[in-house]
Amino acid sequence: MNPQKNNGKPIGDWLRQQPAELRGLLDRARLIADMNRALPSWSAEPWVALIRVANVRGETLVIHANSAAALVPLRYRSTALLAWLNQRFSLGCTKTEAKVKPEHAL
Repeated sequence: MNPQKNNGKPIGDWLRQQPAELRGLLDRARLIADMNRALPSWSAEPWVALIRVANVRGETLVIHANSAAALVPLRYRSTALLAWLNQRFSLGCTKTEAKVKPEHAL
């Protein structure tokens, strides 16, 4: 289906008709977005606003931080964060990988 021919249909209808690989990718992106939206409810500490879930790779939760300063408290709280995300999103992750990767300003 060509999305340009169906200007009156919601994009969700078009996406649901795409191959399973694309739907799987969209589901994964939705999960990561949901985890990032949930982070402030885990902790209101200022450094939490500087981190984001970047990926789930096997049993590894990949976290990016805007600065190295945010990695210091994350190092001490990563076990608690991992347990909370595992419980809330049924992940099954056993370890975290964190790196500094600033968000690009648009």
